[in-house]
Amino acid sequence: MLGLSAFSAADVLTLDEAVRMAARKNGTLRAAMADVRAAKERVVQARSAFMPTLTPSVFYTNSQRNIPNAQFGNQNVAFEQTSSQAALSWNVLDAGQRRNRLSQARESESAQSASARQTMRTILFNVENQFWESMRSVALERVAQSQLDRAQAIVDQTEARVKVGDVARREILQAKADALNAEVSKQTAANRTKTNVAGLKALVGLDNSVIAPELEAVAMPEGGDFPKTLEEAIEMGVKTRPDLIGLSKNLKVQHLAIKAAKIDMGPTYSVDASYDRQFSPAVSSHQLFTASISFPLYDGGLRRASLRERQASFDSTQASFEQSVRDAKSEIESAFLTYQQNVARLKAADLALEAATLNYDAANESRKQGAANLIEVLTALNSSVTAQVSQIEARYDLMVSLARVRLVTGLQLRGEEL
Repeated sequence: MLGLSAFSAADVLTLDEAVRMAARKNGTLRAAMADVRAAKERVVQARSAFMPTLTPSVFYTNSQRNIPNAQFGNQNVAFEQTSSQAALSWNVLDAGQRRNRLSQARESESAQSASARQTMRTILFNVENQFWESMRSVALERVAQSQLDRAQAIVDQTEARVKVGDVARREILQAKADALNAEVSKQTAANRTKTNVAGLKALVGLDNSVIAPELEAVAMPEGGDFPKTLEEAIEMGVKTRPDLIGLSKNLKVQHLAIKAAKIDMGPTYSVDASYDRQFSPAVSSHQLFTASISFPLYDGGLRRASLRERQASFDSTQASFEQSVRDAKSEIESAFLTYQQNVARLKAADLALEAATLNYDAANESRKQGAANLIEVLTALNSSVTAQVSQIEARYDLMVSLARVRLVTGLQLRGEEL
C-alpha cells in the first residue's frame, strides 16, 4: 500500500487505493468518527450512575501563625496534621430516571453511528464518482488527441494532393480549420482532466506536490447483489439506508424524552446509602442510609410545558422521518431508472461507435483512392469522434449510476468494509 507521503506523480492511483486514502485522511469522516466515540463515552457516563462511587482522599495541613503579645512577646503557633479517609456512596434505587437516561444514551449512540456510516458512505461515493469523472476526462482527452492526429494527417494528405494538382487549393483551408478545432477540443479536454484530478486529490487527501497521478483503468463493476427491480430496490433502501436508521433511532430518543418528562410529573423517589471511614489521625466511620419521596404539587406549569414541548419535538421528528422515507423512495426510483437508461444508452452507443468507425475507415480509404472528397472524410471523422464521445459518456454515466444505486439503496460501497 502506498503511503501518502511517498505518493508521487509517477505512481498509479487505483480506485481501491483512492477510497483507502479517503478513509484515512478525509477530515469530514474523521470528525464523524470522533462524534461516534463521544456518543460511546456518553453511554459509559449514563451507565456509571448505576454503580457505587468510591473516593479516597488524603489531606495535609501545615499552619504557622505568629501572635503578637505585649506582655510575653510574639508567640508562634504551629499546627501540622495528615488525615486520610475514603467515602463510598451508592444510589440504590430511583424512579427510573437513570434507566431512561441510559436508554437515551444508547439510542443516541446508535443514531450517531448510523449518521457516521452515512457520512462515510457519502464520502466513499464521492471518491468513486470523482474517480470515474477523472477517468472519463482522461478518455475524452485521448479521443481529442486522436481526433487532432487524424485531422493533422488529413491536412498533410490534402497538402500533398494539392501539390500534385489532384484537388483544389481551397481544401487546405477546410482541413486546417478542422485541425484547429480539434486542437481547441484537445486543450478543453486537458483542462477538464486537470480540474477533475484536482477534485479527486482533495477528496482522498493527496498532497499538493502530487500534480497529476496516473489513474488505473477499472473494469465495469458486476451487479452481484444488485436489485433486479425498482420495487426490490425501494424495499432494500428503506430497510438498510443508514440515514433512515439514524432518523428512526432519533425518534426513539425523542420518545424516551417524553417518558422522562412523565416521570418528572409524578412522584419520584430515591434510596441512597453511603459509608465514610477516616483512617487518620484517628480511626472513625460513618454510615448513612436515606430514602426520600417527593411529588411536584405545584410548579407553575413547568413540567406540563416540558412534556408538551417534548411531545411537539417527537411529532416534528416523526414528520421529518416520514418525509425522509418518501424522499428516499423518490431518490431510489430516480437513481434506479437512470441506471436502467444508462444500460440501454451504452448498448446503443457501442453499436453507434462500431458503425461510425466502419464509416470513417471506408471514407478515408475512398479518399486515398480518390473516390471521396474532403467534406465526406471530415464528416465521417466528426461522426466517429461524436460516437466515441457518446460511448465514453454512456460508459462512465453507467459506472456512476451503478455506484449511486448502491448508495441510495444501502448496498455496500467500495471500501465500506474498511
